[in-house]
Amino acid sequence: MKYIVYLLGLLWIAAGTAAILYTEDYKAFLKGAMEKLDRWVLALIPAVFGLLLLVAASSTTHAWFIGVIGVLGIAKGVLIYFNPAGLFEISRDWLYGLSDLGYRLMGIIALVLGTVVISWIQ
Repeated sequence: MKYIVYLLGLLWIAAGTAAILYTEDYKAFLKGAMEKLDRWVLALIPAVFGLLLLVAASSTTHAWFIGVIGVLGIAKGVLIYFNPAGLFEISRDWLYGLSDLGYRLMGIIALVLGTVVISWIQ
């Protein structure tokens, strides 16, 4: 279970670092992925990550926090899949209009979250 948390934490750190250092490339990557992938694939990604976090939460010192992040990931996947009131399109348009500083802020949050999750492994 520790390895799942290590893997997800390192993915968060890598994504955060890419968003901070290579903002334009990161924006282009996200836009390309959101346009090329079907919505059910985009829904599956956070749902699987959330399920992995729920399964591996017991191997951390703050299992409740990791569990909450896992439940939020599953909820995000469900919302993307069912798309109530066009929420996916609204969120996608908001993400496309976000400035470089907004992407860097998301990168900082991902970097800190990945570091915290890794540091909480028992």
